[in-house]
Amino acid sequence: MTKRKETLILNMIEDSGNIKRLLRENLSYKEISEITNKLVEDELLSYVEKKIILTKKGKEVLSKNKLLIKETNKENWIQPENISRIKIYERNFIYLPNQAELDF
Repeated sequence: MTKRKETLILNMIEDSGNIKRLLRENLSYKEISEITNKLVEDELLSYVEKKIILTKKGKEVLSKNKLLIKETNKENWIQPENISRIKIYERNFIYLPNQAELDF
């Protein structure tokens, strides 16, 4: 487990956020639960009335490692969206759709 992943989870719990950012960081649900359990064992997190909260030790670790989660590379601030790009065809290309796939 890396310090960055642990710090991301601590930050998410402190801000009462959701796990979308963790999923964008390529963490699986299994990894998130394993790291959370490890943080509970290390007494950085605790369960109180069906809630997970930071302990004093957890807040200290988070404030110390806060710089690990800050994105400093400006090129990663906005990711290009390649899903909706269309293929570039030649100027004289004629597109004929497949009649079986047309649905009105």
